[in-house]
Amino acid sequence: MLDDIQSFQGLKWRLTSADDEQVRALAQKFNLPEVVAHILVSRGQTVETADAFLNPTLKNNLPNPLSLKDMEKAANRMADSVIRHEPIGIMGDYDVDGATSTALLKMLLEDLGITVHTFIPEREDGYGPNAKKMKEFWDLGCRLVATLDCGMTAFEPIKAGKDLGLDIIVLDHHDPEKTLPDAYAVVNPKRLDESPDHPCRYMAAVGVVFLFAVALNTVLRNRGFYSDKAEPNLIRYLDLVAFGTVCDVMKLQGVNRLFVKAGLNQMRKCENKGLAALSAHLQLDEPLTTYHLGYVLGPRVNACGRVGHSDMGMRLLSCRDSIKAAALAQQLDDLNLTRRDIEATVFLDAMEQVESRSDPSDPFLLVKGEDWHQGVVGIVAGRLKDRYNLPVFALSIEGDEVKGSSRSVQGVDLGTLIMNALAKGILTRGGGHPMAAGFSLKKEKLDDFYTYLKENISPEIANTGASSLDIDGILDIGGVTPELVDKLDLLAPFGEANPEPRFMIQNVRISYAKLLKNGHISCSLTGRGGGYLSAIAFRSADTELGNQLLKAQDTLFNVVGVLRHDNWRGQNKVQVQIQDMAKAL
Repeated sequence: MLDDIQSFQGLKWRLTSADDEQVRALAQKFNLPEVVAHILVSRGQTVETADAFLNPTLKNNLPNPLSLKDMEKAANRMADSVIRHEPIGIMGDYDVDGATSTALLKMLLEDLGITVHTFIPEREDGYGPNAKKMKEFWDLGCRLVATLDCGMTAFEPIKAGKDLGLDIIVLDHHDPEKTLPDAYAVVNPKRLDESPDHPCRYMAAVGVVFLFAVALNTVLRNRGFYSDKAEPNLIRYLDLVAFGTVCDVMKLQGVNRLFVKAGLNQMRKCENKGLAALSAHLQLDEPLTTYHLGYVLGPRVNACGRVGHSDMGMRLLSCRDSIKAAALAQQLDDLNLTRRDIEATVFLDAMEQVESRSDPSDPFLLVKGEDWHQGVVGIVAGRLKDRYNLPVFALSIEGDEVKGSSRSVQGVDLGTLIMNALAKGILTRGGGHPMAAGFSLKKEKLDDFYTYLKENISPEIANTGASSLDIDGILDIGGVTPELVDKLDLLAPFGEANPEPRFMIQNVRISYAKLLKNGHISCSLTGRGGGYLSAIAFRSADTELGNQLLKAQDTLFNVVGVLRHDNWRGQNKVQVQIQDMAKAL
């Protein structure tokens, strides 16, 4: 039935497959609707593994931190500084992962009585450590510096710090080059000498930092540091771990799923004053989910690294004063509004370039602008990627320097692509993950970079899975109930590699549609035989989907989207977030 559907988004709808016998067995054992059991089986769960997936526990599933290379060495070195009460320097990245990593280690060390000096670079400073800051740390009396969510390719700054006499610990998760930086210790689950099957391989940096905190705590305990004082409760930092993991778009499988599920529970206790203040400012009075982390809180904390002072997010997350936290939350929300205005201008410029590009057959998009704000090019790249289903490279040109950000589709590994371009001398700096990367190059190398992308991204790879939309089940409007959404919540947290379940709701009419600000469309769905659902299609006004929603009259449609609780004014209803639509056959 799905093969003949003509989607308004131009996507091919695919129903996920699952063995019927396994679905029935799992539904019976865990008292689940078959549609929910189908999702579990289609995502690789069995009767034997489903309980661990649905109910992960730290006690039984936390990896041994010392299984990571250099972890024991790093923990012992920091324990030396803690025991001697020496000041410690921390360098972090300016995104949410860097902010949460820095806030976590800063708060832990402060609780241990240590003076901590932190540094989050501004975007104009470039990504990662720099030699000037190494000297400042030395002058402040630091003899130990930790680089968090950065440092794997900072060869010269780390050498400069070492030459001064600093011991430098790198706690990172970015793809490495063949040679490690000459640091005292380098802890990274993606080190080339780590097993590709290591359970920590796909952690965010904040996950690595949390495991380091566990290792440090163990070393201090074994060395008698807590003989006259209470040990810190590391569980209270899991809200930061969840926040950074979700916002850095890590796979929510294995230990990451464990971190996020436990972290969301911790977040609901509102013990982190910064997170509590930001949630209160945004009037989030419902239990937080990965949606709130990634799309509501995350953009505000990221905003300071894009258009403000980069350390504001870290200062919010490590704030211990509710009044100061509330002020920071207000500032970050204001900065996010500024970021939106800047982003809108750059996005329109980028869209004009895409629509008028000289070679529409390119299996990627490259857009660039003189003095585009560096803080928004990554967001613009992401929006273009979502619209065109192609890898996107967005570049800001400032004089002879070019700084870019890229976002990918399944099948194109940006981390490897950028590191290879760096090795070839096309880029001056670069790094990232399979789905997102940042880089710098000289303006004179722009043509070489474009040619490199043409030669290394094939049309077949770039379009792998990009034109399809997986559907987890087909429902009539009467089957969309709050009870079903409650059961779906058992599969949470949702995110990368465990996406929010997507359903086709068949044979509905658009009985009402209204254009909202920011290009959203609010509408109502009614079933052919009765029934009613509220729905919304985000940022769809200038798409064919939005056009069809606004002009739909008495036509029957099949609508695809995710289901969310709608508790407005105390209601217990369901809202559909529409992602695609087609005329019913």
